[in-house]
Amino acid sequence: MTPRSLVPIIMLLVLSTTSPALAQVSLSLNGGVNLSTLAADAPSPQSVWHSESVARMSVGLTANIPATRHLGLQVGVAYSQKGGRLTAMDDRTLVSVDMALDYFEFSLLAVPTLPLASWERSSVRFFVGPTLSSQVSCDFDASGWLEAEHVTAAGSCDGGQDEIEAAMDLGVALGGGIAVGVTDRAHASIDLLYTLGLIPIGGGDPYWSGPRQRVLTLRTGLALPIG
Repeated sequence: MTPRSLVPIIMLLVLSTTSPALAQVSLSLNGGVNLSTLAADAPSPQSVWHSESVARMSVGLTANIPATRHLGLQVGVAYSQKGGRLTAMDDRTLVSVDMALDYFEFSLLAVPTLPLASWERSSVRFFVGPTLSSQVSCDFDASGWLEAEHVTAAGSCDGGQDEIEAAMDLGVALGGGIAVGVTDRAHASIDLLYTLGLIPIGGGDPYWSGPRQRVLTLRTGLALPIG
């Protein structure tokens, strides 16, 4: 993570100690599993594409900022592993490609909450907002049949810094979860988030311009107040 990436978190820490309005700010350490898929259109009408999900890891830190009693803001940064498996088939070719893409993902989510009257210090919460991911690495492992010949290939699929489409992924996240007060100051949470990637993977290459990230994340977290 670059020093610039830490600026929003440092600002939140400073503001939380100086402003009464942010006295309820809390920091949450989160970890979970990404069920990641690459959604893509077939490169030609004669081809059939099949997408399969892969399970990967996500860990991160969020700052939870209350705006009103039932509405807050969540600012987050996570190391998020994504990717998927694509299988393409036509009359003479069958190819399967596993892609593993790792990102630093930043999120800015609105968080409406509803207290649970029957469960003290607990609430149901919902999430919606944008995400922006910066690619850390990209690797692929491909195998297939080209007519009667079996071929394999593996390596890095990084697009390079000049290919913004390959290095960045803009998305929209939505979901929900439950936060439970385990003490007067600490809350545990379990959330389910769905992130819809908007930017195709692969930069300028038209063959790879189609795949977009689709990620279902199950995460747990522990939040402590910093105000």
